Amino acid sequence: MSAVKSLGTTLTLDPDGNNTLIADLTSIGEIGVESDEIDVTTLDSDSGYKEFIAGFKDAGEVALAGIIKTESNMEDMLELAEAQTVSDWVITFTTGSTWKFQGFVKSWKEAESTIDGVRGFTGSIRISGAPTYTAVTPSA
Repeated sequence: MSAVKSLGTTLTLDPDGNNTLIADLTSIGEIGVESDEIDVTTLDSDSGYKEFIAGFKDAGEVALAGIIKTESNMEDMLELAEAQTVSDWVITFTTGSTWKFQGFVKSWKEAESTIDGVRGFTGSIRISGAPTYTAVTPSA
């Protein structure tokens, strides 16, 4: 199988089944799972190495960046950041595979303005609980 372009990947807010597209994104950050670590090294550990076991899992945050093409997109996302409501989110890839998760808009900022730049934004969605990945295998 060949590599798949990320162009066309979307992020939608789905609090009530309406699938509201988050417009004008230039990047959607990484998503996955990371485990905390618990140090279980004791004074009589004789290997010379620290010993660990896995603790709670944390799905982290999904970083976002984009270009401001409509003021309504900025207003809507700022409203979500102010509300601090945990909502349903979906990242959909061009293959049809998805990541579904719950989270709240942790940060939403207008990006730096520069002489040769365009208005942009950055933000992040803090994932709450376990994300779910669903693979779609293209048919031959």
